[in-house]
Amino acid sequence: MPSHRTATARTLVALLLALILAGCNLAQGGTAQDDGTPAGGASNSAVADSGGVPTIEILSPAEGQQVPANQRVDITVSTGSTATGFQINVGGRVASSLALPPGQSGPTEAILAWDPDHEGTFTLEIYALNGSDVSDPAALTLIVSGTASAGDPSSSGECTARVRVGQLNFRDGPGTNAARLGQFNTGETVRVIGRNADATWYKVERTVNAQQVWTINNGQWLETGGSCGTALPVVD
Repeated sequence: MPSHRTATARTLVALLLALILAGCNLAQGGTAQDDGTPAGGASNSAVADSGGVPTIEILSPAEGQQVPANQRVDITVSTGSTATGFQINVGGRVASSLALPPGQSGPTEAILAWDPDHEGTFTLEIYALNGSDVSDPAALTLIVSGTASAGDPSSSGECTARVRVGQLNFRDGPGTNAARLGQFNTGETVRVIGRNADATWYKVERTVNAQQVWTINNGQWLETGGSCGTALPVVD
């Protein structure tokens, strides 16, 4: 039986993530549909209808790893069943959250982000959400020591992007009505070569096979670096 404190924490996580999932797509230029429709054609939904309470596993970094302050820490997690979002709590407060593409089903992976702003030893509690069902937390202790080196090589040069979530679709055109061609791998890096008129969709070239495809420009799912946004040409 979970303690009263744990049960209360899980309830708060469920409420917070439900709000995030309800609003995350509306913040991305009004494209509230894409882009995680399974190959079978199930309709998109922010709330999963199967799979029950998810389990969560932390794949990296390692327990007790040392990281610098003022530099984003990537935390790769996986679930044993369907999930609709994740949340990181530090010291009982929400430190980071991520809503997954709608319509996901089955196990998935994601790359979460945490930004430590001072030195110390921190225990992160990471939750997976499936609709209103919340997993037990997975704990990760990290030692923040020193500061990150100055300069960010991704702040200039050509626009690139990294996929932070599983089951993110790519298509043959800029929109959810365009044919679905497949899904990116979690952590995959692509070169961004163009955009549609309002920059809500990016045309990208996959480094694994040079395939040119379109994907939704959602900052939660696609982390960009370099000269992106309106600096990119509008392409067909």
